[in-house]
Amino acid sequence: MKNTKSIVSLFLAVLMLFTLALPAFATEIRIDTEILEKQWLNTEEATRGITVNPGKTESERNFSWYMDESVTSCAVEISENEDMQDAKSFTGEIITTYQGDKAAKVTVTDLEENKTYYYTCVSGDEKSEVYSFKTEDNTFSALYMSDIHICYSEEETDKLKNTSFAFAELLQKAKSKADINMILSGGDMATEGLRIEYEGLTFSRSSRELTFANVMGNHDRHSFDFKYFTNFPNEVFGPMSGYQSGNYYFTKGDVLFLVVDTNNASATAHRDMIKEAVKAHPDVKWRVVMMHHDLYGGSIPHRETENKLLRILFSPIFDEFNIDLVLMGHSHHYSVSNVIYNSENVESIENGKTVTNAKGTVYFVSTSVDRPDEDQEVTYSDWVGIGMDKLTDSYYNIIDFSPEAITVTSYYLDTDEKYMSFTLEKDDDYEPEKIGFFRKLGGILAAKLSTLYGIYVNADRYFELKEEGFEVGFFEFVF
Repeated sequence: MKNTKSIVSLFLAVLMLFTLALPAFATEIRIDTEILEKQWLNTEEATRGITVNPGKTESERNFSWYMDESVTSCAVEISENEDMQDAKSFTGEIITTYQGDKAAKVTVTDLEENKTYYYTCVSGDEKSEVYSFKTEDNTFSALYMSDIHICYSEEETDKLKNTSFAFAELLQKAKSKADINMILSGGDMATEGLRIEYEGLTFSRSSRELTFANVMGNHDRHSFDFKYFTNFPNEVFGPMSGYQSGNYYFTKGDVLFLVVDTNNASATAHRDMIKEAVKAHPDVKWRVVMMHHDLYGGSIPHRETENKLLRILFSPIFDEFNIDLVLMGHSHHYSVSNVIYNSENVESIENGKTVTNAKGTVYFVSTSVDRPDEDQEVTYSDWVGIGMDKLTDSYYNIIDFSPEAITVTSYYLDTDEKYMSFTLEKDDDYEPEKIGFFRKLGGILAAKLSTLYGIYVNADRYFELKEEGFEVGFFEFVF
């Protein structure tokens, strides 16, 4: 009996050590809906719409939030202490929204790497709760999602809360998988582009403690609230731009992020921004584009005409500037392309594969959080290396960045089990491809023509908004 007890004790001890040795994300992910419920009901804080956007570099952060119309000053206080002792104050500018109240825009500078900072947003005499964020070095992880679709509906009264909670729960899942402090969002955060939807996107504490890099989707431009909700660094408008935002870029670690508003049909504007950013940061290891519209997935037949046009406009630009990875959405159908250069497959992408010194670009499309398009038949293009198992599936994606590699890992949204991963790496033998003269020239000419088409698109949207009662200026809006 004594030996039996000893064996049992030894077994339990080994089992305990094994359990403790498991990584945190190997255990069941628990979603604390009670805490989310309290944050949702704290309407004074939840409706501020506090958002942390990236700054030009890791030494900066950009903040935005909503304020009452009577407020005449705004600031962000930053401290290395949770009790906000020795806080520094950064003042910003105030913009009047079309609803008549105010939006604050503040930039915080002189941040140091690998530190936790605490902040509060100051609106006149009022202060928000205290939140925190972390800075990092050249190794970091981010959540990538597209088509989150926070949705307000007069018919479905719980729709706004349900979709807002779905995203907040997704953030809790992602944080349990990796030490993320950035969200990369490929557009369509909101379904109707309404302020109340962006407030739902940012109601949780998790969303206010992660740096949110987002790009406008076609649904975000349904209204005017996107430009009040965001505060982007290095914003470039080019020869003709969308009325809500321009393109922008920033660096984090050894990555140059290039964020492109593909609702703006002027490829010249996009090429100019990318050229400016690459010239300003010639020595970064990685170049990553984020945009809303799909290029190579080919998953929705009736959109293939649009995709073909976008490929003509964008693929020469991405080839010219040696873009490593393009993050996209819009189709709601997950796909990972092979390595593509000059619109040809140059190397396959497979689950678990590592590609070294890729001679082209990988195009990655994420699924939607709220709106999987299971009713549509999917036929992937020949450019796609990895597609979806089932159309009813949704995935979320953790991207790990380092000077040596970019690894994309996707997880099932419902079970949190790993779906697939692939890695791009570079070593000392990497040499970028050089685009041919005629392909470059053809891309430039197509980009020039697209600017004229963009003016037509903006004019059409201008008259739609006028009919809906929005006060917009023709020349400011169209050009």
